[in-house]
Amino acid sequence: MAEEAREMAENEWRGSPLQMRSGLDPYGIEEIVIEFDNGEMDVFEPRGREEFGAYELHQMAVYVKTLAHDLRRGPKN
Repeated sequence: MAEEAREMAENEWRGSPLQMRSGLDPYGIEEIVIEFDNGEMDVFEPRGREEFGAYELHQMAVYVKTLAHDLRRGPKN
């Protein structure tokens, strides 16, 4: 019986309805790498655990949105 419950839990989709459309599974993300055109990279790893949690992924989304906004504005003078 415990094995059946484990199989059901593994087959169960977790996430928001918005993620379901794109097929994104937010579980199991261990590292986020952002590579820029000039060859520089930002590498992010979760603190205190092996995978990113929902709040950390939300904060990464804010960071990426800020980067995109700055890139659209162009170089600073």
